[in-house]
Amino acid sequence: CTTQAGRTMRVILLVALAGLSAVSALHAPTVGTAPALGSQQQGRALRRIETPAPMALRGGADEAESKSIFWNETVELGVLFGLWYWGNTYYNLYNKKALNLLGGAKGGLVWSVACMQLITGVLWVVPLWLLGIRAAPQMTAENWKQIAPIGLFSAGAHGGSVVALGAGAVSFGQILKACEPAFSAVNEIIFLGEVQAWQVYLTLIPIIGGVAFASLKELSFSWLAVIAAMLANESAALKAVFGKSVMKQPWAKAMGPANQYGVVNLISVLCTLPVVLGLEVPKMQQSWDAALKKGSMPKDIYTYTLLSGFAFYLYNEVSFMALSKVSPITHSVANTLKRVVIIVVSCIYFRTPMTTEGMVGSGIAILGTLLYSLAKQKFKQA
Repeated sequence: CTTQAGRTMRVILLVALAGLSAVSALHAPTVGTAPALGSQQQGRALRRIETPAPMALRGGADEAESKSIFWNETVELGVLFGLWYWGNTYYNLYNKKALNLLGGAKGGLVWSVACMQLITGVLWVVPLWLLGIRAAPQMTAENWKQIAPIGLFSAGAHGGSVVALGAGAVSFGQILKACEPAFSAVNEIIFLGEVQAWQVYLTLIPIIGGVAFASLKELSFSWLAVIAAMLANESAALKAVFGKSVMKQPWAKAMGPANQYGVVNLISVLCTLPVVLGLEVPKMQQSWDAALKKGSMPKDIYTYTLLSGFAFYLYNEVSFMALSKVSPITHSVANTLKRVVIIVVSCIYFRTPMTTEGMVGSGIAILGTLLYSLAKQKFKQA
C-alpha cells in the first residue's frame, strides 16, 4: 500500500512538472531580447517587452484583462503557489530520504546528491528550449559573465542546505535557515551600502534569539548542520544582493522568471561539479559500497535523488514566477507560511520529535523573519 502510494505521488510530481511547462509558457516574453544591441536600442526593446506589474494579494492585475473563467490571474496564482508549496515540501522529504540511504551528511556523497538534483533540472529545461516548447534565452558572453556570480551563490546555497538537511532533522535545518535575513542585512550594508531603518534591524533580535533558543535542546543538533546552514544563508544573501542589479537589466527581464532560473540552475551545476570531483569522487565507490552494505537499495537511491531533483527545480522555478506576479509583502508572507508547513509535515512524516524549546524558538524565529520582511517594506528607503 505504501509502495503504491509512493508510485502515485511520483506520477503526480511528473504531471505537475508538465503543468509547470504549460504555465511557464504564459510568462514567455512577447518580444525576444537582443543583448548585443546598443544601449539606446536596448532601451527601445525593453519598452516593447510586456512585464507583469507586481500584484497585491490578488495580484493587482488589470481586471479588464481577465483571461477566462477557467484560467485567469487568480487561478494562475493559485496554481503557482500550490506547486511552490507542494514542490518545496516534497523536495525536503525526498532529499532527506535519499541522504538517509547514503549515510547522511557524513556518508561521503552529499555533494553528489546536491549536484544530481541540479542536473535533473538541466535535463528538464534544456529539452524545453531545444524543442521550442519554451523560448530559449538569447544571451551574449557578457550576459553570462554578469549572471555567473548568481549561479555560483545559488550553488552554495543549495549545497549548504543539502549538507545541513543531511546532518540534522529537516525541521532543524529549516529553523537554521530562518536566520537568512540577518545575513542579508549585513551583506546589503557591505556590498550595496544600504542601511535600513532601525526598526528593520530590531526584528533581527527575535530571529537570532529564536534560533538560539530552539537549538538549546534540539535532539538532532549538529555543528555540521549549523555551519552548513550558515553557509547556505550567506550564499543566499549574496545571491540576492548581486541579483538585484543583474535581474533588472533589459536582457534579464526579457528572459522571464522561468528562464532566469533555468540559466541560474545551469551555472549552479557547473559550479558544483568541481566540489564533487575534488571532495567525493576519489572515495565515491567506497562511500557507495558502504551505503549498500547498510541495506540501501540502488533503485531507491536513484529514485529519491531524481524525485528530489525534479521537486527542487519545480518549486524554485514557480517561486521565481510567483515573485514576479505578487508584491514583496505577499511573497514574504507566503514564504513564511511555507516554512511552517515544511516543519510540520516533516515532523509528522519522519516522526521527528520537537522539544518545547524547539517549538517555541522556531515559532519566534519564523515570526521574526515575517516581521523583518514587513518592516523592510514599510520603512523602505526612497
